[in-house]
Amino acid sequence: MNNRIITTIYCAIMTIAAMAQTETPDSVKTRELDEVVVEAQMQRTNATSSTYTPTTRQKSSAQNAIDLLRQLAIPQININLVDNAVTTPSGQNVAVYINYIPASAEEIEGIMTSDVRRVEYLDFPTDPRFQGNEHVVNFIMQKYEYGGYTKATVNENFLVGKLSSRASIYSKFAYKRMTYDLYAGASNHNIRHSGSSTIGNYTLENAAGEPYLITRNEIFDNSHFRYNQYPVTFRAIYDSDKVQIANTVGFNFDQSPTAETSGKLSFVPRQAEDYSYSRYEPYTSRYIIWSGNYYFILPRNFHLSVSPGINYGHTNNNYRYQTSATDAIVNDSKENVWQFRGSATLYKIFTDRQNGFFRAYYGSTSNDVSYLGTSPYDNDFLDTYAGAALGYSFSNNQWNVSADVALQWEKNKINDQSVSEVYPLANVSAGFSPSQKHSFRAYFHFGANYPGASEKTPNILQQNELMYYTGNPEIGLSRQVTFNLSYNWMPSNRFSASAFAQYFGEYNLYVPVYEPYDGGSALLRTFETDGDYNRTQIGMSFNYKLLNGNLQLAASPSISIYRMTGLFDIKRSPFTCNASVTYYLGNFYFQASYQTRNLTVQGNRGVIYKDRDFYQILAGWSRANWNIRVSAMNLFRNDWLCATNTLSTPLYSETRFVDGNNFHRRLNLSVTYTFGYGKKVQRGNEVGEQSGASSAIMK
Repeated sequence: MNNRIITTIYCAIMTIAAMAQTETPDSVKTRELDEVVVEAQMQRTNATSSTYTPTTRQKSSAQNAIDLLRQLAIPQININLVDNAVTTPSGQNVAVYINYIPASAEEIEGIMTSDVRRVEYLDFPTDPRFQGNEHVVNFIMQKYEYGGYTKATVNENFLVGKLSSRASIYSKFAYKRMTYDLYAGASNHNIRHSGSSTIGNYTLENAAGEPYLITRNEIFDNSHFRYNQYPVTFRAIYDSDKVQIANTVGFNFDQSPTAETSGKLSFVPRQAEDYSYSRYEPYTSRYIIWSGNYYFILPRNFHLSVSPGINYGHTNNNYRYQTSATDAIVNDSKENVWQFRGSATLYKIFTDRQNGFFRAYYGSTSNDVSYLGTSPYDNDFLDTYAGAALGYSFSNNQWNVSADVALQWEKNKINDQSVSEVYPLANVSAGFSPSQKHSFRAYFHFGANYPGASEKTPNILQQNELMYYTGNPEIGLSRQVTFNLSYNWMPSNRFSASAFAQYFGEYNLYVPVYEPYDGGSALLRTFETDGDYNRTQIGMSFNYKLLNGNLQLAASPSISIYRMTGLFDIKRSPFTCNASVTYYLGNFYFQASYQTRNLTVQGNRGVIYKDRDFYQILAGWSRANWNIRVSAMNLFRNDWLCATNTLSTPLYSETRFVDGNNFHRRLNLSVTYTFGYGKKVQRGNEVGEQSGASSAIMK
């Protein structure tokens, strides 16, 4: 048998050799093959998520995680040029995660962008580590077996005041299964162009009870504000194949030692000579935060995610308003706030295509507020909520369908007065993806909006000569409905696009109302449930790369249709668009961005809000450990106007002009320096500045 095989192979070799010897060079026929180029797939979509792999050029040009998202120009998200807020194109909040652990915008400042492997965008993810968030961006990072890196960031603004700077240092160290993160920052600002001018029209009553109109003009002239923040955060992470445990402890000192505004005050019809006014609003806050994120893979395809947290904060807030003709109005306050929260999700994989979960959650916020001065009060607020949710998900190669229902209980207590309510919540989403280039998604959300402690306070505080504020402990929640349709198209690495249509409705919402007070000589603002709020949005976004990826064009136009009924009869249909051009040249990168004016109708305030358009150009250089960038914003804008707020009710209407630095011309210098050490195998999460619980101080 073996001899036959050897003989056969030998004969074949001799035959081929003989054929080669009999052919002459002229008789040899050659064929030129086309060049074969293998291109990695840098973006893809499916029924559950869209995944983007950043290029080396994009990662080296980005200074932090939000900056990398801007470089990627992901069609499913928008990044505001003014405050770097990450939202969906229709305005919903997008939660940012790093390796499945939640991170705030401050926390991801210390990220080492070269370690980002890919970025995922998900709508209504079923993974228990995302804690029920509706829209998520998750950074998947390389990990360290040992070692880590240290990153320093310095950011300075020019042409906006004496001082406007932010600096931070972030360090990560990993050894075996443990990773330790330390973040410390300092933010210092000295501003002289921040304030607001208000033109208010009051319908009051004279001694005979007859109505008359008076216009109060409060025109801002000068201001001086100083802000200081000093956050420090430490995190420890244990990560194994079946267990991930993260504990974070943070402290933040937040202070405005100087907050002074002054200007001119006049009335029409004129009551006397014009007055001058001054307002002082300094504050000091201290927060201590602990949060945990625990994830366990259990036997029999069970997964458990637990996320507890505790916040404590203390705030001293001062308010003093005085005119040249009246006594001072003083509303000083002290607040202690405790916040407890926690959730647990038990996730079960039934089959390769089916899974389900049960989630239970609880939270409470306790605000102890004392007002001193013109209107002294002592109030204890306690907001408590608890709920349970049950969900199911089915997925195959093309479809993903998920649904969950929850029952939530909320109780709002002010001193000895309390109101509680139980209401349902529901989410239904469906995704269809015929290939990695196309995906369709629809989701429906039914929820509620519960007013906070400030809207429910029974106190009556004086704001100025003609206006008093109070809350309404009796107002309840309003119902909310959201329905969204979207389509994602990624035909190649060079192009991606997304289109969406969304309806949002809030029914029987609470709004501000004004009524005569103090015998008709002033007005009292409170809250009542009145009317409905409707918003319909249609838009698209795209990202197109040219010149082998060196030139990138991105735009996201949309139109919104607002309709508000009841006391506030409002109709508006604004158009908005964000656009950017990015060019890479060796170690240099350049970007020009433009954002149109934003007009929104703020339902629970009854306010039409309009800001300004925003444009910037930047040039940067990055190499090895350094990234240096110079940006110029709104170079041809000399004024300080940021936004205009318009309110109109039967007894009171106002136009407020808000001044500040956000839309004034500005130069920015930003420098990051990062050096790494160790072996890149494992990598954990980032930490940064922590924020405290919401305040109950009425403003």
